Amino acid sequence: METASFDHATALLACARGDERAFHQLYDHEAPHMLALCRRLVPHDAEGLVHDTFALIWRHADQYDAAMGPARAWIYSVLRHLARARLAATAAGSSVMPPELPPATAVRGEIARLVRTADGRAYDAIAHAYLHGADYRRVAGWLHCSEAELRRSTQAALRGLPA
Repeated sequence: METASFDHATALLACARGDERAFHQLYDHEAPHMLALCRRLVPHDAEGLVHDTFALIWRHADQYDAAMGPARAWIYSVLRHLARARLAATAAGSSVMPPELPPATAVRGEIARLVRTADGRAYDAIAHAYLHGADYRRVAGWLHCSEAELRRSTQAALRGLPA
């Protein structure tokens, strides 16, 4: 099995020194395994969870301590921590109603095009972010969709607006 030949500890130590090549090697080696696990843990946002996990690993690789256990276990503990937090936030956010947005008739300018799209989630995401400081995760919980799906639809809608 290929897993035994990859030195996670060396990769993490190199990441702690800012070695992007080591980070890419770690990502290439572990991301497929993590994605498979994330699809079981948080199916509605597996890709986002893998992304956020690797972002934390990159920023905090210097916190890995070999005396505390294997590097691969540390990497997956980061994933587990984020997955649990994400599941808790989703459970907590799903019972809360989103704040009210201004009526569509009150929206003016280019942003009004977003209100008229077949998928009005882009307007909801932007309006909640601007008016209420909500992030994709919170808005996705309010709209009962995945964070990744909301992010894609919002970015696609924004690309359709004039610069």
